[in-house]
Amino acid sequence: MKSVKCPVCGFVGWSDGDRCKSCGVSLTSSIHVSQPWNDTNPPGDLKKGLAIASLVIGIISFFTFGLLGVGAVLGIVLGAVALTKTNRQPSKYGGKGLAIAGLVLSITSFAVAVPIGIIAAIAIPNLLAARRAANEGSTLMSLRQITEAQDAYYNMHQQFGTMEQLTTADLIRPELAAGTNNGYTFKITVSKDEVTDAPSFQAQAMPISYPNSGRRSFYVDETWVVRAADANGAEATKYDPPLDFNREYRVGSSPKDYKQNAED
Repeated sequence: MKSVKCPVCGFVGWSDGDRCKSCGVSLTSSIHVSQPWNDTNPPGDLKKGLAIASLVIGIISFFTFGLLGVGAVLGIVLGAVALTKTNRQPSKYGGKGLAIAGLVLSITSFAVAVPIGIIAAIAIPNLLAARRAANEGSTLMSLRQITEAQDAYYNMHQQFGTMEQLTTADLIRPELAAGTNNGYTFKITVSKDEVTDAPSFQAQAMPISYPNSGRRSFYVDETWVVRAADANGAEATKYDPPLDFNREYRVGSSPKDYKQNAED
C-alpha cells in the first residue's frame, strides 16, 4: 500500500481513503494551493539584473555627483523599471530592496548635482574671465619691461636688442627671456626704419591658448605705444588701435592716421 501526502496540511498517511485523515481534504481532487513567499525566500531563481544595475549606478552616482546628471537619471530609470517589474511579476523578478536602494541613491545624487551644476555654470566663466584679465595685466607689465630694457640697451649700444641680447645684458626677467609667461608668448623683432634707416623694434605678445589664457594680442615698438586687438590668437600689428584709445580709431588705420586723429 502506498502513502500519500496531504497538499494542504502535509499529513502523510496510507492511500486507503479519498480524504485526508487529519484535515478531511479530498486527496483525489486536483487542488493546487500556492504557498506564500516573500523577497527573503523567493520560489525558484528570480531575475535581479535591473535591480543590481540600478544599485551599482546609484552608488557610483552618489560618489561622483550624478556623473554630470547622466548617471543619476539612468539610475533612476533602471530603479523605477526594476521596482515596477518586482511589483507586477513577483514570481519572476526579485531584488525589490536593491531597486529601492538604487533609486534612493540616484535621486539623492541628482538632487546634489543640480545645485552644484548651477554654481559651476556661474563660477567657472567668472574664474576664466579673471584668469584672462590677470594674464593680460601681467603681459602689459612684461611689455613695459621690454620697452624699458630696449631703451637701456639702445643707450648702451646705439641699437635695439633681440630677446637673447636683452637676456645677456640682464635687462629682462629670466622667465620672460624664455619667451613665454603667464599664458602668453613673446616675440621681439629688431629691424631698421624703411624711411630713415633708424633702428627699430617690435615686441608682440600672443595668447598661448586662445581664448582660455587670453583674448587680446599686444604690440609695442620704439614709439612706446601699446596696441591691442582680439586677433583670435594671431599677432597684433602696428595697424591695430592703441590700448584704451577711443572707439573712433578705425581698425586698419596706419600710425600716421592715428597721429592725425590724436592731434584732431
